[in-house]
Amino acid sequence: MTPYRVSCARAVINAVQARGLDERAAVIAITTTIVESTIENISEQVDHTSLGLFQQLDSWGTATQRLNPAWATNAFLDVMEDFYPNGSWRTATIGDVCQRVQRSAFPERYQPQAADAQRIVDELSSPAATTVSVYGALSDGRLTYSTINSQTGDRTKTLVSSDNLGFTPKALATLNFNTVLATSPAGVLYRVDVITNNNSLQFGTPVALGSGWTHDMLTYDGHGHLYGIAGSTLMSYVVSRPKPASTQIGQRAVIGTGFTMRTIAATGDDWLIGISTTGVLRSYHIAPDYTWSGTTLADRWSSFDQIVSPGYGLYYGQTRDGALYRYHDHNPFDFDGSDIQGFGTDPVDTSGWTQTLLSAQPFGA
Repeated sequence: MTPYRVSCARAVINAVQARGLDERAAVIAITTTIVESTIENISEQVDHTSLGLFQQLDSWGTATQRLNPAWATNAFLDVMEDFYPNGSWRTATIGDVCQRVQRSAFPERYQPQAADAQRIVDELSSPAATTVSVYGALSDGRLTYSTINSQTGDRTKTLVSSDNLGFTPKALATLNFNTVLATSPAGVLYRVDVITNNNSLQFGTPVALGSGWTHDMLTYDGHGHLYGIAGSTLMSYVVSRPKPASTQIGQRAVIGTGFTMRTIAATGDDWLIGISTTGVLRSYHIAPDYTWSGTTLADRWSSFDQIVSPGYGLYYGQTRDGALYRYHDHNPFDFDGSDIQGFGTDPVDTSGWTQTLLSAQPFGA
């Protein structure tokens, strides 16, 4: 890898991350560029009218657009998501995804490059340095806001509100940078609008959205889907606005029963992780027809009371003594826990995380 190819690969990976997609999307994109251009932004038409990292024909866009790494990557991802809706590209063979988007005369060339693409993505985005935002609730109803450097694991800020919600929340879900959902012990769902989380944490009067929300936990996947568990029943809802009114959280669907979880978090579009009451780490995928599949990723996670994830394979576990540990799942959608990297000797903090609830803002939301 020359410095120039590294810069091109970084541009592709950055475009994937800016879109809010996970590591597998980056591997698919890099696999394609290895085959098409050897990860070089080719500005001369050497193969018909093809240009750029993805060797896109003029039917894709103008020359200027195709030579813009961010534009070209997003154009590639647009087609990928059209061909593989509802995140189905995450479980398809990488070479097949590349071929379906590119429609190459040599479809067999892509899959052999997937392993090298994975190494490149691991090296350049393991994970990329970006800010992880985590909201929390204290036992007295005050909220907290913390930021973490995703690459170093260092906590860079913690703010505590002076006001409280007027109740101790039972469940918490972050929709975006300034919108949090919280349920009261009486089962009322509230929308909390954050006014500022810059130098202080301030929020408006919580807006009641409805009653009957008796969920023990909530999580939002950043793609319009709110998941909750009441007892052991997993349910989903569609959230249709960044700051939803009561009529904009609906289409309730029961996914199933038997979800005896201590904590859950969304890791991507219709993907969840959670720690069971027996202390095992579980992964779940919810299909468009609301059927589900799941597996155990690891055991011995009983020391964690809560787990949160902003996506992109980043997991943060809060222990009951207030430590926050970090993990990186190199492929959070493969139902395989062997590629989860822990940083046990370099946690975010060894103490101080005394929140009763935590919720990470999904990347891209």
